[in-house]
Amino acid sequence: MSGGREAIELRLKAREVVNVHDGEGIKVTCLDGFVWITQASDPRDIVINDGESYVLDRQGVALVSAPVGPARVSLHATPDCVWAMPASASRHTNPLAFA
Repeated sequence: MSGGREAIELRLKAREVVNVHDGEGIKVTCLDGFVWITQASDPRDIVINDGESYVLDRQGVALVSAPVGPARVSLHATPDCVWAMPASASRHTNPLAFA
């Protein structure tokens, strides 16, 4: 996937973490459950529930996790953000790289 505004949907197991690298402008939407978002150099922890979204507002690593139970999340590039996912990225090795 590259250069577009495609979304990817992930089903996270309890305590599973996805690393988003340099994802400023990526919209994270919680579709089921709740997710916890922590961004590099940001003292805040963001928690979003079913139907809520948050747009990553910093470069560096952001962690998107399902801290308690399973969750379903969508990652979507906003109009100002372009991403590319390398073929080597997978849910199990968990770095998702966005450029």
